[in-house]
Amino acid sequence: MRISEATHDAVYDVALNMRERDFAEFSAVSFANTRDELAVTLADRFGASPEVHVGYHKDRPVCVGGSILARPNVITLLFFATDEFPRIALPATRYIKKQLFPRLVAAGIHRIEAVSMDGHVETHAWLNTLGLEAETGPMPGYGKGGEAFVQFAWCADVR
Repeated sequence: MRISEATHDAVYDVALNMRERDFAEFSAVSFANTRDELAVTLADRFGASPEVHVGYHKDRPVCVGGSILARPNVITLLFFATDEFPRIALPATRYIKKQLFPRLVAAGIHRIEAVSMDGHVETHAWLNTLGLEAETGPMPGYGKGGEAFVQFAWCADVR
């Protein structure tokens, strides 16, 4: 596995070929309706962001992940992948837990949050593995078609 800064082309490639459940989730919270429209939207928005990185397997981009500053000291996670993600899932998970999150916390981040479409059991289990816990039940009407999402978060004890 190799992790590099995001490029427009790499984000577009992963977005165009993202897993079906990722497409369902991202298109539910986007004005885009087709894979190509969504890929262009994501590549334009995140393709040059210093907060976004691409994971590669054998020089092929397979996942896009980001830690987007949502509010002071709070980040929102961004993640989508192709069906090839299982080839790098273990090292990517280790990188996030052992390198990325500790760097963010050392920089003052006290909350890491993510939303995920209700029913995406595998994604929710992975978020739990990363240390995030569901803090809501399904939130109906979160997506443009009425899809329900669940809010996950990790919070440092800042009291």
